[in-house]
Formats: sequence, structure tokens, C-alpha cells
Amino acid sequence: MKALYFENDPPRYALYRAARMVHPFPRLGPLSPVRYAEVPEPSPPNGRWLLVRNTACGLCGTDIHFLLMDMSPKSYSAALPGIKRKYLGHEAAGVVEAAGAEADGFQPGDRVALRLDWPSCAQMEISPPCGPCAAGSYMLCENLGAAPMPEAVGGGFSPRMAVHRSQPFKIPGSVGDDAAVLLEPMACAVHGVLKAADRLAPGARVLVIGGGTIGLLAAAACRALAPGVEVFLSARYPFQARAAEALGARVLDGGGKLFSQSAAATGGRHARGLFGNEIVLGGFDAVLDSVGGGESFGQALRLARAGGMVVLLGINFAPASLDYSPVWAREVLVTGINCHGTERDGRSSFAVAAELLAGLPELPGLLITHRFPMREYRKAVRAFMDKGKSGAIKIVLDHGE
Repeated sequence: MKALYFENDPPRYALYRAARMVHPFPRLGPLSPVRYAEVPEPSPPNGRWLLVRNTACGLCGTDIHFLLMDMSPKSYSAALPGIKRKYLGHEAAGVVEAAGAEADGFQPGDRVALRLDWPSCAQMEISPPCGPCAAGSYMLCENLGAAPMPEAVGGGFSPRMAVHRSQPFKIPGSVGDDAAVLLEPMACAVHGVLKAADRLAPGARVLVIGGGTIGLLAAAACRALAPGVEVFLSARYPFQARAAEALGARVLDGGGKLFSQSAAATGGRHARGLFGNEIVLGGFDAVLDSVGGGESFGQALRLARAGGMVVLLGINFAPASLDYSPVWAREVLVTGINCHGTERDGRSSFAVAAELLAGLPELPGLLITHRFPMREYRKAVRAFMDKGKSGAIKIVLDHGE
């Protein structure tokens, strides 16, 4: 079968980066560590694994970072013990084809979403598990690289994949096939919103920075999980603004008017210094940064009120330069999320996400703007990278036999 994957080969990656400094050749060219090529069929190593036939998989910003090698070897993530071959595609939905005898209630025909695509104590079958895994924070596993993982597993961007019983989430009947590819990003949005739960009392004002899939889902999750909260979203493009308004968020200009509009929205004071230096005194109770870049994170810190909270939802694999002084000058609290996990009430982020998606049947039609067959993944990447022209929000790659 053909799969899209990243070969964790440091010398090749170093050669790729050095070559691109000399000549800006296409990033998906022959020197790239990313391949769309024939790989072995996935092989479940024991009875605790399942074989899943993928039907569709969403294209995520994290996938783009891997595909375009938009990452730095100096980032924290680059030092984490990893796996030799990383199969791409984690917003996956499919159907169980075969289930091992110890697969914990899964059986052929079950619709499933990929809940976990990164090693944890459960997949490595390490007992006792580390503290984070024992607490349900599987994405924060402290035993990365401590035990071997099977290599021939596939991912969301392959027609089939082998998964450990800890990895899939059984899709309830209340969630349709189109909504199924939104389960993983909605779980991320849920996890981020609930991180700020203490700041989401009725009457609170929340700003979501970014009008992509995660930002829009965060706005929807915030309205659903925190009734009475006023949700604002800064959008870069008109089509993002229209989607945000359809979800009940008030739209702010993601460009040069963000600080002045934020001050007006919160009743705060827009203050300016030299060299374009802008802040808001008395800003938002919580700011959710779904972009995750240095500029957006810096804006988030400056737009939160004194004692407010900033939650970093977006992922970036390159160190950034920013002014972090609001953390001490305004005592802004900062936290982040690594995808999803177990929430305070003991439910999984996915269970909450499924409940929200069932109650928001309009979301797939609003957010899924483009679909491509898997073999046309390059077209999907181009649409993602040129959102101003394509109008892309959520791009889905479909598998066909």
C-alpha cells in the first residue's frame, strides 16, 4: 500500500536543510525526508491490536509542518525520543477490519477515530505506566523511546493502519461520517477550552486568535461548554469571519486593528508606545491562541487582562522571539495543550467532542471546504498554504480502494 510518512533520518534532514539554504527547491522534492511511497501492509503484532481500514483523514497544520519540514532541530520537540518512521495523518476515521482477541470490545465493522498516534505507555505496554499516562494524559508520556514500537503500522494517510487497543475511539451513532474527521480537532479544542474553565464564568470575555479549524472549533466549544461567555475571534480572511459569525462568535480584525477593537470589545484601554508597541489594559479574561506562532502568542499575552489566562492551542516546531513581560507585568497565567487527554470530570476529550459534534450537525458543512483523493495530497497542501485564494478551512483526504 502507499502511505505518506516522515523518515526520521538526521543526516538526510541536515542535508535537506543545507541544500535549501543554497537553492529554494520545492519542499516536497526528492531530497525531502517525507515520502508518499509503497510500504509494507500493517501487521498487528499481538492480540491487543486492531487493523483499521481508513475512510478519510483531515489535513492538519501539524501535518504541514512535517510535510514542508517547517521545524527546527533546536526546538524542544526535536530532542524527544522518537520513532524511526513517523506515519502522517492523525485526524483519521475508519472501520475496524480485524480485531485481536484482547482488543477490549472492538469488533469488525466498528467505526473508529484515531485517538492517539504517538507512543505512550499503553502502546508500549509498559507497566506500571508513568505518572502522566496513569492520569490519562497520554500525550505527555515520560517513557518515550523506552520500549520498541512496531514499525509497519501505517497512519491516517494510508489506506489501512494497525492500532493498539488504546488508540482508537469508537464513534457513536450520533456522529456522522463527515463529522467523524472533526473528532480529533474538536477534542483538541475541548481540551484547550476546559484548561481555561476557571476563567469562563458567565459574563466573561474570551478571545480566540485564528480562524482556522482549531480556532473555529474552539469558539464553538467555548459557546457550548461555557454558556453566558462572550466569545470573540480574530480572523484573517473574510471566509473565516463568516464561519465564526455562523458559530455565534463576534469577529475582530486579525490585522492592524486587533488591539483597538479588543479594547473596545472589553471596555479596556488601548495604550501605545514607540515603534508600534501596543497593549490593552483591562483585556480578555482568557485568550486561546490557535495559531501558535511567536507573533500570535505575543499578541495573546498583551490582550489578556491582569490575572487573565492565555492557552496555547497551536503547535509550532521552531523557537520564536517574543516579549513575555506581560507574564510578570500583568501576572498573566500561561498554559498549553498537547492535543487532548482526560478532562477534570474523568471523561476523555474525545467523548466530550463527540457530544458537541452530535449537537452541532451544521459543523461539517461549515468547516469542511475541500476534499481530495489521497493521491492528490500535493493539491491539498497547496490549497492549505494558499488559504486566501482557496478559501480552505478543513481539507479532507479521502481513501479509495
